[in-house]
Amino acid sequence: VLGDAEKRRRYDQFGPEMYAGAGARAHAANGNGGFASMDDALRTFMGAFGGMGIDSIFESFFGGGGESGGRGGGQGTSKRITIEISFIEAARGVEKEVSLSNFVNCSSCSGSGAARPDAIKRCAQCGGSGQVYQSRGFFSMSAACPTCQGAGQIISDACRICRGQGRIKEKQKIKVKIPPGVDNDTRLRMAGHGDAGDGGGPPGDLYIDIRIAPHEIFERQGDDILFELPISFVDATLGCKKEIPTLHGTYRIAIPEGTQTGKVFRIRGEGFPNVHGQGRGDLLVEIVIETPTSITEKQRALLQQFSETEEAKNFPRKKSVMDKIKSIFGEAS
Repeated sequence: VLGDAEKRRRYDQFGPEMYAGAGARAHAANGNGGFASMDDALRTFMGAFGGMGIDSIFESFFGGGGESGGRGGGQGTSKRITIEISFIEAARGVEKEVSLSNFVNCSSCSGSGAARPDAIKRCAQCGGSGQVYQSRGFFSMSAACPTCQGAGQIISDACRICRGQGRIKEKQKIKVKIPPGVDNDTRLRMAGHGDAGDGGGPPGDLYIDIRIAPHEIFERQGDDILFELPISFVDATLGCKKEIPTLHGTYRIAIPEGTQTGKVFRIRGEGFPNVHGQGRGDLLVEIVIETPTSITEKQRALLQQFSETEEAKNFPRKKSVMDKIKSIFGEAS
């Protein structure tokens, strides 16, 4: 009815019996639960909630109100922060100190909000339940007690320190232990390091999102580390030995003669530790053969002499590709 303009107009004009059966129309005609108009129905509906707004109505229906509870001992709000660490710190683990501004239980009243224990009285309107119940027409519902705001208690003499809130704001320094092997978007949880709850309720938690700064030469692939090692075509042709960096120092790697660009050498156990304690990854060394960007006349002459001695067997990959190209063009002709 509300979604159709014509139906709503007729509802406002003739009342709810317009859409009810004969028995319901007779019931409404006798004044037993019917509404004279849509405005009357909405006023009754809103009045049943004490005149609260739409947001408050939905909170009553669905238990809204955020992560922290009311003054009846609800859990405090959880917090979330982001910590950035270096690539090496992520591999080795690190302890960081962070500063937070949290609600903590008032030490003067132990979170009760009262100046003394006998200053806390049971709410007379709701009988200590924190809820009041109302029935209006076909609505029957509960809402937070307007006298005690749902706490079920009344404080006659509030604590001077927290002014009856039961908690105060305080700056805290917390040490966060980050285990080795964490990755980007890892989220850690520290129970009980969020805001203290209202009315002496338990505190929320602290969630820490980890961000890892990129490394200058290393790239992470799961628990493995990729390292690109540029070498000259002479080193690749003749073979060589190179000192390469690792997370724990240096490692001497032997590159055999005839190594091609893109070749990957695996060094076991030199990667990241698994954050769940399931061993370590490896260090993957990828060979990149770098072509000289400029050469001297002497180098040019030597290369020309070398090219005159080249044979197809020296370049098996090149020969294979050329044979395939010839095959394709031969089929096309």
